[in-house]
Amino acid sequence: MRTNYPTREIGRRIDTESIKRHAFENQGIVVAKVDDPRLSWVDREELKRIGAKLYGSRS
Repeated sequence: MRTNYPTREIGRRIDTESIKRHAFENQGIVVAKVDDPRLSWVDREELKRIGAKLYGSRS
C-alpha cells in the first residue's frame, strides 16, 4: 500500500503538524486538540461544541 503522507523512518520523529497540514490542504480534514494553546477560549469552546455534536459529550 502506498501513501502520499510523510512516512516514518527508523529513529526519526513523526512531524504530526505536517500530517495535519497535509490532511487539511488535500482532504479538508481538520485535526485539532481542544486544549491547543494557539486557539482562543472561544475557538476551544466551539471545538468542544462541534465535537459533542458529532461524537457525543466527553466523559
